Amino acid sequence: MLYRDGIHDDTLALQALLDACGIIMLDRPGTYLVSKTLIIHSNTRLVMAPGVKLLAAPMSRCALIENEHFAGGGRDHDIEIVGGIFDGNCDAMGLDAVYEAKHRLDDPYSPALFKGKLMRFAHIDRIVLEKLTVKDPVSYGIQIGDVRGFVTRDLFFDYNHHFGTTDGVHINGPARDGVIENLCGTTNDDMVALTTYDEPHAEVSIGDIENVYIHNITAKNGYSGIRLLSGEDCSMCHVRVDGLYGDYRHNGIVISNHNSRPGKVWFDGIVLENIRARKSYTPLGEDCFRYWEKNADKRAIIQFEGGARCGNVVIRDVYRHEEQGTDSALIKMSADTTVDRLVLENLHQTAAEGAALSFLEIDAEIGELVEK
Repeated sequence: MLYRDGIHDDTLALQALLDACGIIMLDRPGTYLVSKTLIIHSNTRLVMAPGVKLLAAPMSRCALIENEHFAGGGRDHDIEIVGGIFDGNCDAMGLDAVYEAKHRLDDPYSPALFKGKLMRFAHIDRIVLEKLTVKDPVSYGIQIGDVRGFVTRDLFFDYNHHFGTTDGVHINGPARDGVIENLCGTTNDDMVALTTYDEPHAEVSIGDIENVYIHNITAKNGYSGIRLLSGEDCSMCHVRVDGLYGDYRHNGIVISNHNSRPGKVWFDGIVLENIRARKSYTPLGEDCFRYWEKNADKRAIIQFEGGARCGNVVIRDVYRHEEQGTDSALIKMSADTTVDRLVLENLHQTAAEGAALSFLEIDAEIGELVEK
């Protein structure tokens, strides 16, 4: 029996439906209370009608859903989740946001460790997540690692900003052949993050990332739009960003090894195009997590940092308009960054009358620079 009232526990009934595999329909609107992680199996398509919400029960401190072999010991394949609201109910977990941020590195990753990931999937071939609303996680909204063939599209992020490190879609390597498109809303960390490795508490897998298309990402008063992060002797190749819009307190796009872990930091075949991003001047409210806001106003729209080592990089069709002056450059490449071949094409920025803007701050070592 499914209660759908947000009061009585629907976990066992929902799990019984998922255990049947195949096509599963939740077509009756309501709030389905979940007190234990739901497990979705291979060859399953879960479809939820408008008005269906899966709500994390107070003090449950677990992911809402994960695949059967998330913890390893095998692989899953052909999983789809369409529709629905996934609500992490972060304020009902009895956690202190600042304490969690300061101590997030204390414990190494284990599948049983709760670090706030709302939907998590790993060791999987072919996964599709579309037409979802992801609401109020303690940490990442969606985490996918060790994946071959993935699509996340038409997602809305509705975060209350009470916690930090709240990415939207977070991909851990090894990962290949993916599409991330039509994402909007607000998160209190990266809307999209591709990471060949991760911080220890979240490192479900580690490896190369290649062949990923990121399209049409929009945020209002976002943290950062897209982060590409590589290191630990891994590479990130053939990543195309096509369409980034909105306003961001930190960066529109950042490419880095920001945690300074040793090893090769290699990016190649990176294309950043059709960027229409600007800085946000809207501070977070007193009830929001603001631990990492220091000097956010100085971060560039497109920023390379942390010793990034790059092969071919193309940045084209970039435009921003600022309503006031800012210390944020359009493109910034730090002195410890190298790029073998950099193409800059059709870059523009404007500002309100009398406002000063920085254009290019490139201190990196560039092998060949092509400007069009």
